[in-house]
Amino acid sequence: MKNSILNLLIISVCLLIVGCNKHESIEPYLTELHQKGKFNGNVLVIKGGKTLYENSFGYADATKTDLLTKDHRFDIGSVYKEFPATAIMQLQEKGKLKLDDKISKYLSHFPSWSNSITIEHLMQYSSGLPQIEWDEYFGNGITITDDHLIQSLKDIETLEFDAGSDYLYSNNNPILLIKIIESISGLSYEDYLKANIFGTVNMSNTVFKDQYPYLDKTLMAIPFSSDFEQDDYNIAVRNMLITSTARDLANWLEQLGDFNVVSKTSVQQLSKVATSGFNIQAPLGLCDWENDTITEHSHHGSSGNFECVVRRFKQDDIIIIILTNQKHENVYDISDDIYDIIKLEGNN
Repeated sequence: MKNSILNLLIISVCLLIVGCNKHESIEPYLTELHQKGKFNGNVLVIKGGKTLYENSFGYADATKTDLLTKDHRFDIGSVYKEFPATAIMQLQEKGKLKLDDKISKYLSHFPSWSNSITIEHLMQYSSGLPQIEWDEYFGNGITITDDHLIQSLKDIETLEFDAGSDYLYSNNNPILLIKIIESISGLSYEDYLKANIFGTVNMSNTVFKDQYPYLDKTLMAIPFSSDFEQDDYNIAVRNMLITSTARDLANWLEQLGDFNVVSKTSVQQLSKVATSGFNIQAPLGLCDWENDTITEHSHHGSSGNFECVVRRFKQDDIIIIILTNQKHENVYDISDDIYDIIKLEGNN
């Protein structure tokens, strides 16, 4: 009896130490998730600059005809918002703008509220601009275009709150950042990123798509539900439809976090959040610092049944990228488990 109690205590302590993770390596853990229908996608893990794990699980689309490969691209959801914010910091470093500039300085065709919103307000989602009514468009079978979104901005009469006084996570903010980038640079947003970010960070497999459903499905993961029904919404906003691979996103996290894209001061600015609000995100999602050093950069994104999480634990020299085209709202938990497995392996 005493031995049984002692064994139970030992097991309990072990579970606490490893965070109740029963797996000792990544492969069986992910395989089990896939077999249970809880994961369909790509995973890349890098440690110390070397690939620790890379694999694909499941299907490229709802027909179950083609299997995913490491070269498939996925829509990255809200992770796309890191790029306009970073481009803004590049332009500031070149003296082309200031973060406290009012957006009306660069965009003259919006209502009077543009005189009260600064570029920094847009970056930190504290502008007071409302959320986009996606369901209204989708529910009426409308293919959303850039013109729809710009016109809806022009139709806004009053802000949700005074600029800088609160927080509201809205895609209207990066949309206007993109328009400012185009106004200052004289380039399309896509051409600016190709010349100043994608080309320098080695993101050659990151592609803008004209619309969803995709016309060109080459190496594209197609989103589908747990019932294997393809997503049926329609959108044609090219600047938001950025698709990428796990490897490209790992390159992005590394180069940005090593201050090869913008300066350390700029990355610190990109890590800052609004002064008030609930469930606040920075332009980089979450980017924590300790003693003037980045400890973690994590960003979650989703669009329909696309879901992803990109994470870099800089002090541990670990990068985890998870991309899925069948959402189960578990990619963050999966990345936590993978991180725990890596740390446990390192301690053995």
